[in-house]
Formats: sequence, structure tokens, C-alpha cells
Amino acid sequence: MLDTNPVARATAPHAHTPLQTPARRFMAWLLWLTLSLCGSAFAVPATTPSGLPPVVLDGSMKSVSLAQRSAWWVDPGGQLTVQDVEQRQADLPFGLRAGQHRLRLEGKAALWIGFTAWTQDNRSHWELELARSGTDRVSLFHRGADGSWREQHAGDRLPVSAWASPDRYPVFKLASRSDGPVAYWVRIEHARVPFSGELFIHSHDQLREQRILQQFMLGAYFGMTLLLVVVAVANALVFRDSSFAAYAVYITLLGLSLAASLGVGGQFLWPDSARWNGSAEFVLMPLAVVAGLLFVRHLVQPRRIGRWLDRLALTLAAVMLGLTAWDQVAPSQWSFEAITTTGALTMLLVYVMLWTAWRSQEGWVRWVALGILPVLLAGALPVMRNFGLISSGFLSQYGMVIAAAIEAPLLIYGLLQRSSMQHESQTRAKALTLTEPLTGLTNRHNFMLRLHESLIRAQRYRHRNALLLIDLDNHTWFDQEHGREVADSALVLTGSLLRSVARDVDTAARVDDHSFALLMEGPVRSAQAVAAATSIVAGGLRPSSQLPVATTLRCKVVVALLPEETLGLQENAQAHLDWLRIALDELKKTPPKSIQTLNC
Repeated sequence: MLDTNPVARATAPHAHTPLQTPARRFMAWLLWLTLSLCGSAFAVPATTPSGLPPVVLDGSMKSVSLAQRSAWWVDPGGQLTVQDVEQRQADLPFGLRAGQHRLRLEGKAALWIGFTAWTQDNRSHWELELARSGTDRVSLFHRGADGSWREQHAGDRLPVSAWASPDRYPVFKLASRSDGPVAYWVRIEHARVPFSGELFIHSHDQLREQRILQQFMLGAYFGMTLLLVVVAVANALVFRDSSFAAYAVYITLLGLSLAASLGVGGQFLWPDSARWNGSAEFVLMPLAVVAGLLFVRHLVQPRRIGRWLDRLALTLAAVMLGLTAWDQVAPSQWSFEAITTTGALTMLLVYVMLWTAWRSQEGWVRWVALGILPVLLAGALPVMRNFGLISSGFLSQYGMVIAAAIEAPLLIYGLLQRSSMQHESQTRAKALTLTEPLTGLTNRHNFMLRLHESLIRAQRYRHRNALLLIDLDNHTWFDQEHGREVADSALVLTGSLLRSVARDVDTAARVDDHSFALLMEGPVRSAQAVAAATSIVAGGLRPSSQLPVATTLRCKVVVALLPEETLGLQENAQAHLDWLRIALDELKKTPPKSIQTLNC
């Protein structure tokens, strides 16, 4: 019977969920009382906790919570059988179970929950659900019509394939009997972690609808996780970026830990492994925390966070791994709380590292920080639940999934930004071996190689190429009158002018401080070469907003067709360039003239 001792009631959790509507509660109680007094065959058995009306299951409801409709008591030694509890229930201090009920089961203690349910139609099917995963062992007992005990079992100490109804959560079938109320006893074993979880009775169709919706939402998340892992691995291989490899490890372990905590792993990934089903969450979640810490450390790098934060990160990672291994070898309440505390400190350290890196003003760092922040906030809920500060509920179970779904696009965008910046820097570094830094044109060394190859092709196929040597005649004046910055701008504009004149097969290069060359691949006629030179001179005379007012580029151009066989230059690229250099020096001595042709 229910414990009416006010001291016992004061120590029990307060109720936050109403019983039933007053009319329905009164009618159920009146029906139960009438049948009891009449002593009919449908009377409530005397083997259930009295003082509570039975839960009437009819077509007017699809789901009903057992909060305020069930009684609970803890067997400190966990030795009593269901028959012992049934026989001694009048002497045991059963209390009313509230909606936010939570408690810690010390040692081998077992929680007993009793309730009665009355199915109004024996053709309907009702199921009992413990709306949380990760419970060590859950058993449902009731007497059949012949008086024998019927048992159903579930929980992490069993492989999911051996559960009474393999599912994400423990689910049990209720008796399809309409001849009167049936007494049910639920026995729960749950060591180390405080137990809190709602018990619901659902119609079969209602439970299936819930599962379809839940599986759809979880399938979307885990599908996205798998896609991101593939993308991260591909980027790591293609761009040789270890940050994507670290991200792939982190998001894989986070996804597996969430699969374990939500019951998806036991249902689909390891349904036949009892040992791993009970250990998965205690192993995968700490590994995910360590992977997240090392991932953030790898991204922000010690130079942004300082040496002491970097050393603290490595120390916490080592401590977490050591505690996890110890917890698997010798599990205890102390090891579990030590892991939870270290995990909380690790999340705090990640926050400090990101805050320190935020001040670097780099855009990708801020995207990474914004992405990880929801996971850090949601991660506080399981920590609070493990310490018994809050009860298991929707946010404590699904908060990490929601946060991880928010994190994924922000984090991958930040990584892509970081990779793009690094790839651009690497590309520029490689380009410096081929191009000139200021103008972006081909540098002198690479141009001489191309000129040599062009001379060989011209002799082999007996055609002529064209070489234009261009000098920015007023570069020294720009430097003296307007400074180095304006003089450099003039060089950049000259390089841009050459690119606009050059064809796809041509090569434009900077060969001296203020001299440029344009190699026109053959076959080229003299008229084409002269037209290109004219375009360069004319283009330089057009005003530009990047130059001082009333100033233009004054270019001197020498044009020649190559190879020049009469001088015996053959395939000597340097000799051809020196030949044009001599002509250009002579041209600069005649100010009115801008173009000089040598053999055109």
C-alpha cells in the first residue's frame, strides 16, 4: 500500500504532472471500488499496490503517462523476487511516483514500480515504454490468466536482439485481457548513473507512429554525419589537409556516441553484443570529447592559444583516456564521476581555447567557434543529468543531436574557408617559382626557357616567331616625382596591358626593372607583330585612374621576327634578347619615336 508517512513523502520528489482529469479519475476509482465491494470475478487483484485506481485503456486515448498512476519502492539489496514484493507489498513503503522522479540506485539496489491497467477491448494492443535508453536492466512481470508469472526483459546488459521487443527504448507488451485490471511490476537495475525516466503506455499504432517519426529525424542526422565524414576524408586526401582528417575522426566518434546514447547503436549496429551494448556509451562519449579537444587544438594551433593552454589540453586528453581505460577495467562510482568531471573541464577548456583564438580576427576561426558553441552548451545537460541535478528528458537526450546538426554546416564552412586560405597561400608560393610577384607575369628565368623552346620549334617547323621588348620609358620619372608606390602601379598597369594584347599561346614577362617582353608564338607575320606593338603604345597613352592626373604610360617597343639567321644567333635565347636590348637602348635616345622594327 502507499506510504502515508509525511516524512517519507517529504523525501520523495515532488509531483509536477497532474493525475488524470477529475471526472475520469473519479469514474475509474468508483468502478474499481464497486467491483471490489461486489467481489465479482472482475475485481482488482489484491496483489497490487492499493490506493491507486487502475489505468483504463480504451479507444479514447493513444498514450498515457504513468506519472502519478504508479507506486515505487527501492529494494536496497536487490534480492527480492517479484513474488516476494507482491506478498509483502502491504508492509513495504511504496510511494507515489511523480513525473520528474529521479534517484540513485546504490550498489545492487533495484527499483520496483507497480501499477494496474485495465484493457477495455481484448482486440487492442498496448505496450509499455521506458522513454530513455541506457538503462542497465528492465523487467516487466505480470500474472497470466492461469496465475503463472509472465516475464519480459530489456536493457543494456542484454543484447538488443534478446529483448522482449527489440527497439531503441525498452518496450514491453501488456496483456490483451479485458476481464479485469492486471497488476504489473517493473524492476529496474541501473548502477552509477542516477535513474530518471518516464513510463508510458501507448497503443501499438501510436508507438509505431512515434518510432517512424523518430527514425526519420535520426536517420536524417546520421545520414548527414556519414556524408560529412566522406566529404572530410575526401578533402583530407585531395588537399593533404590534416584538419579534415581530425574533423572526420571527431564527427565519427560523436556520431557513434550519440548512436549509443540514443539506442540506435544497440538496435542497428551491435544488436547481438551484450558487453559492448553496456559499455559503448561509457567508451565512445569520452573518446568523442578527447577527439573534439584535439581537433580544436589542431585547428587553432598553440601559437594562438599560448603554451600553457596547449599543455593543459594535452594533459586533459591523456587523463580522460586513462580514466576511460580504468573505468572499463574496474568500473565504479568514483571512476564514472571522475570521467564526468574531466569531461566538464574539457568542454570548459575548449570554450577558453576558442575564445582566445577568436581574438585573432580570422574569419574561419569565428565560424569554427560558432559551430562548436551549441555542442558545448548541449553537452552540459548530460553532465548535469549524470550528477543528478536534472531528470532525463527530451533536451538531455536529444539536445546533443540538435546541437550537432547546427554545428555541422558551420564547422564544415569554417574548415573550407581555412583550407581555401591555406590552398591559396600554397598556390601563390608555388606560383612564385614561375611568375614575378609584382605584376604576375612570367618571371625572367621561366621566360628564357620558353624563348629557347620557341626558337627550337621555329627552326624545326621553319616558321617565324615574334619577340617584342618593351620599356616603360617614364618609370624613373614616376619614381622621382610621385614615389615608389605610383611607380609600382605603373609597372602593374604595363603588365596588365601586355596581358590584354597577348594571345592564349603568347608569353608576357618582366625581364628587367622596368622592361617587359612579349613572345608571340608562330607562325607570325610582321604585320601582326607591328600591330601588337602599336596596341601596346596606344594603350599606354590612355589615361588611368590609378595614375596621377594628366600622366600616362610612355612605352618604347622593339619588334623582331625570330629566329634571326643572318646574325648566326641560332637557338641562343640570350643572344636574341641582347640583340633587341641594344636596339631598345638606341630607341630610347630618340624621344619622338616609340616603335623600332629590326627585321620586319
